[in-house]
Amino acid sequence: MAFDPIQEDCHRLVLEALRRDNIPLTDGAAVERLMEQFTRNPAPLIVHDRDRAGHLIAKVVEAVDYRIPFIPDDTQAEQEEAAAENMLREAAALDPANWDAQRMLTALTASSNEEYVQYLASKRDEVEHDLALKIASAQDPYEREAAGDLMRRPYLRWLAALASRALISGRYRMSLQAANRSLDFAPNDPAGVRHTAMLAMAKLEYPAEELKRFRSAHSVPYLANTPLRRRPKDAERDLDPWTLIALMSAAWRELDYEGAEHYLRILVRSCPHAAEALYFQTEFPDGVYARVNVGVGSTDELVLALSEATPVLQEGLGAPDNASFAAWVATNDIVRSQIDERILRAAEQGLPFKGGDL
Repeated sequence: MAFDPIQEDCHRLVLEALRRDNIPLTDGAAVERLMEQFTRNPAPLIVHDRDRAGHLIAKVVEAVDYRIPFIPDDTQAEQEEAAAENMLREAAALDPANWDAQRMLTALTASSNEEYVQYLASKRDEVEHDLALKIASAQDPYEREAAGDLMRRPYLRWLAALASRALISGRYRMSLQAANRSLDFAPNDPAGVRHTAMLAMAKLEYPAEELKRFRSAHSVPYLANTPLRRRPKDAERDLDPWTLIALMSAAWRELDYEGAEHYLRILVRSCPHAAEALYFQTEFPDGVYARVNVGVGSTDELVLALSEATPVLQEGLGAPDNASFAAWVATNDIVRSQIDERILRAAEQGLPFKGGDL
């Protein structure tokens, strides 16, 4: 569902080494040897500026998307963030045509989400045109191999960032358009933009039938991430949390609370500690590189989906009785009945919640 920066760095450096030494792509022993070299020490594989730029990006992603969000000390986190920004500046200078470096640097330095969205929207066609030129000019087998996958990924990440950040800024049609553009280009959806599209459709008040039609129209990536069931009636149990949240929102908006609770029950049973995730609705920072890697069907996946669904959960916020969708979910007996009473008491008294209490 997400891109692996280390794997991508390895793939790129190995492919470049094969090209440099004119080793056939079919030479499995050479590929294995180069991959082992990458694991031991990638330095000998980094020859050109573009190699170093790509390697720097992989290091930045490790820090910004997977380490810094979990550093409790603010000073240390700020120091690591500054170091990551410097690495991105170096990567962008080494390879000005590296759109990942340009995009991520803007993500870290933009004064607001709206400024970042405007940047992504203004450069989108240029990124697409640049990719088309690279694919068309691919001459040797190594370039053609890269053109089939690796070259396309920065464009897909660009569209995914535009879709997710436009959703946050309240530009739901722009979000959906970016997601659809990505799905048209890559129907297998390695960026997972179908999930962002589902949330954008929920905000645009698409009815449940439209949401289901969208899933049917893009069945390839959905089926690829769905376990096989013997009975069709079990299919709803395998719906991803983004789809379940969108369907639950559609029912709640129509005052169909029985229907909304049907999807809430599925969510509560979807993974360990699902009720706690639905109760606390913790926001998780957006991945700067791409959506962060989480296990399918895991609690982490639900936490991530709920965080991305914040604009959907905020429906009704500010109403006279403050009857927001988020409050309806968190206070529903289906959720509360599954949470340890100690955790509920601590939360209601404003005491800190510790994961170890679960």
